[in-house]
Amino acid sequence: MDFAFDLSQGLFSSAGVDVGTQLLLKVVSRMFDGNFPAGSRKVLDAGCGVGVIGICVAAAQDGLVVRCQDRDELARLFTLHNAAKNNVSLEAYAEPLLAGPKDEPWDLILSNVPAKAGTPVLEDFVSRSLGLLNPGGRVAIVVVHTLADFFRDRISLAGAELLSEQQGSGHNVFVYAAKEALATQERAVEAGPGFLSRYPFYLRTIAQDKIEGIPLGIEAVHGASGFDGAGNAVQVAAKLVGRIGPAWDGDSPLLVHEPGQGFFPCWLLEFLRGQPAGGLRMVLSGRNILALEAAWHNVALRNDATDISIVPAADLRLGKAALLNATGERRYASVLAFPELLPQSSLPKGTDQLATLWASVPSLLMKGGILLVTFASSDAERFDRKKPAGFIRLGGIKRDGFRALAYRLAESASTGYIEPREQK
Repeated sequence: MDFAFDLSQGLFSSAGVDVGTQLLLKVVSRMFDGNFPAGSRKVLDAGCGVGVIGICVAAAQDGLVVRCQDRDELARLFTLHNAAKNNVSLEAYAEPLLAGPKDEPWDLILSNVPAKAGTPVLEDFVSRSLGLLNPGGRVAIVVVHTLADFFRDRISLAGAELLSEQQGSGHNVFVYAAKEALATQERAVEAGPGFLSRYPFYLRTIAQDKIEGIPLGIEAVHGASGFDGAGNAVQVAAKLVGRIGPAWDGDSPLLVHEPGQGFFPCWLLEFLRGQPAGGLRMVLSGRNILALEAAWHNVALRNDATDISIVPAADLRLGKAALLNATGERRYASVLAFPELLPQSSLPKGTDQLATLWASVPSLLMKGGILLVTFASSDAERFDRKKPAGFIRLGGIKRDGFRALAYRLAESASTGYIEPREQK
């Protein structure tokens, strides 16, 4: 069967379908040709990337129900895009590994296992995957050679039956299933409040740092960056916030886009202490659902009275509808963003990420509200040069290769979304 996939520089295997995925698909193809259980209908692609595995499997047999999941919202969008490109029907979600509907087991779980997910998370994957299978169901995974012994041992320790193992040039494929005598109480991972309390194996470290004189500690998780400290981008953003103060009237919500694992929103809570009375409504958005869960957890630890919600969003433009829905269509008093830009060389000619960001903000920000963005210094300079009418520059700070910039949306500014023109 022939397939076509659009790839992304921001996602795994941006130059082509990696050899591990190809090896797994060969093994799964033989399963469908030979001994795949009759009547099997439910398939989970765990850590789907751009959707290659789930799409190929969905096309291989009529009537399959395929759910794709990835911690990255951009991966979810690419999976849906590639499914439509190949005329394949499936579902895709931004969620942790092995999340999904409660008490709805799978006939087949597939995964090109993310090698850097963290040893405790990988251990849980083996035992939890067995508990999520229907009778006769199986799990097929591909791992790099360096993890082959680990998974072989974990499959044995979990009391599973190793049905087959195939070795490629740099990868191993394992197919395993639950033995009849295996008893497990594992259920699908449930995202949301209390995530780290329910799944402590995701906890990587307690990270400590000082931001603008305020010492902070956060609980950082596996599967997300920013676990060793606040970083220079957060430090320079906090310094600029301290200089200008965020727009907050004690009632309107704040948006922190790409909050990492929580250093910046936790510092912001400390900075806002003593501000006008009222409940603080904070929305956290970004690509990595695990980072958002960690940030949510850390903010709640510091102030459980704060009204917090998370919104998976690949960027502010693509997440606009969900971000407004999270506040009941109320605009934000401040948008504080740490945008993740893709390499310009990887994008179609004429793509202007900075212009798109500028055009996305007016429909999210209330009149008189503040936009604060932090980039690498070179990107910040280009962003500042593109400032459209309606925004008033409040200031900027540059430090250690990063630059934070702040703007106020004028009371007379248009707040409709303006699609940037394609550059010729």
